[in-house]
Amino acid sequence: MPDGRIFSLPIPQKEKSPNRYKNLQFDEFKGAELLKSFKSKIKPNDYCHYDPRLNQKVGIFGQANAAQTELDNLEVQTGDLFLFFGWFRNAGMKGTDLHHLFGWLQIDEIIKGEKDIKNYLKLKKLDHPHGFKDVTRYKNNTLFIGANQLTLNRRKTFKRGHGLFKKTHKDLILTEKNKTRSNWQFPNEFKNSQNLFMNRLQWSDPKKVKLSYKGYGQEFVLNAEANPKIASWAFKLIHKHG
Repeated sequence: MPDGRIFSLPIPQKEKSPNRYKNLQFDEFKGAELLKSFKSKIKPNDYCHYDPRLNQKVGIFGQANAAQTELDNLEVQTGDLFLFFGWFRNAGMKGTDLHHLFGWLQIDEIIKGEKDIKNYLKLKKLDHPHGFKDVTRYKNNTLFIGANQLTLNRRKTFKRGHGLFKKTHKDLILTEKNKTRSNWQFPNEFKNSQNLFMNRLQWSDPKKVKLSYKGYGQEFVLNAEANPKIASWAFKLIHKHG
């Protein structure tokens, strides 16, 4: 937005979902207003896949199918940290398309399977697209529940274990300046990292900590245990901009 605030609109969903775009609220803006500002073809009455949910008391991220199997195979577990990024641009203005970090969730609990997911949501009086009506389309259906407090090296901090970044900042922009959005420039903390990328990413220029990729980018897993500077970088982002 003109004042620097960032809002991540969820993707559309054909199947029935707990939320339609017209029901969404982003500070003083309704979801339908934001659709209009982007001249989107999506209609206010369309269903949306509101996931992750990071702005409420309980943080939730749902995953399933091949993407979740990949997380399982890479042993993503409690204590691990998700940083969420998306495709951003200035609302109502011409500007560069960017990949921009918008939120985080540190895993406190992992819930698997339709029965346990629906029981959890019912117990907590919550709704989520991965536990709403018929979810048989989701294989290996999983919910990641955010921690109450962010923890680094087993020490709790004053920050919540999930949340949204408040405003845009160069620290949160992944895209290299004057490049297309899938060309990324990482900060100095990533220099000289060892065995950093655990799945699809790879450096295009390791000396300048640059990379690029084609297609949809999802579930990029970084080896923070072998590269503790990366974990420190992530936690600094949350403390500074969260």
